[in-house]
Amino acid sequence: MNISPLLTAEAPYTLEDRDRLINVEITLRELRISQDKQFEQIDKRFDSLNNFIMWGFGIVFMGIFTLIGFVLWDRRTALAPAIRKKK
Repeated sequence: MNISPLLTAEAPYTLEDRDRLINVEITLRELRISQDKQFEQIDKRFDSLNNFIMWGFGIVFMGIFTLIGFVLWDRRTALAPAIRKKK
């Protein structure tokens, strides 16, 4: 049994096949474009989330430094009369 003629036989490529291939390429191109748009939207969301996080850390650190400054000021003013009496 000889199989080689079956393997070398060419499949007919019709105009219908060509049109289907063109439609598949167009669909893939449209999917890539929509996928790129979705990735751009995700990038924008990450940027806004990053900005939100940075502002949050800034506010927290500002509060911490303000509290430390208030504590130091309060200690100094509370101890000032005792230091004056001691002198």
